[in-house]
Amino acid sequence: MLKYQKILINLVISLTIMVVANWWIPSPALAITQEIRFDTTAGYVVKTIFSYDEAQNPQKIKEYGQGKTETIDSLKVSFYKPSGELIADYDNIVDGMATGNYFEFGFDPVAQRIYGNIDIGGESAGEMYLKGKAESELSLIEVTELGEEKAIDRVSP
Repeated sequence: MLKYQKILINLVISLTIMVVANWWIPSPALAITQEIRFDTTAGYVVKTIFSYDEAQNPQKIKEYGQGKTETIDSLKVSFYKPSGELIADYDNIVDGMATGNYFEFGFDPVAQRIYGNIDIGGESAGEMYLKGKAESELSLIEVTELGEEKAIDRVSP
């Protein structure tokens, strides 16, 4: 009988350790990475790659402004000439922190599409960005050396 009591005690101790370890040690995040490609009428390409934690189970993702993000952990946007040559790329979100003052991005994980107002890319003189309303029209814009916006091309849904 003593032998079975020792086995039972060891079993209870082992189970207790496993339960406590799972409680104290968080499960690793399940990151989802999405890529969205926008083709303009003149052949420019804008690629956006972003990731978020699937465990949050977001119904809609909406990020805007500078600072700590709600859902997205990283977002990079790259701009290409019609020839395929890279023009510029920007890390708009790094480690859950949005870097741009005018940054705005919405994504519907269920429908797998962007929505709402979009403003991704650069902000300063000589930089490019994509801006507009996803449901109607997005504009590819370059900021001139004087800080003025110059529309280069359009993306229609």
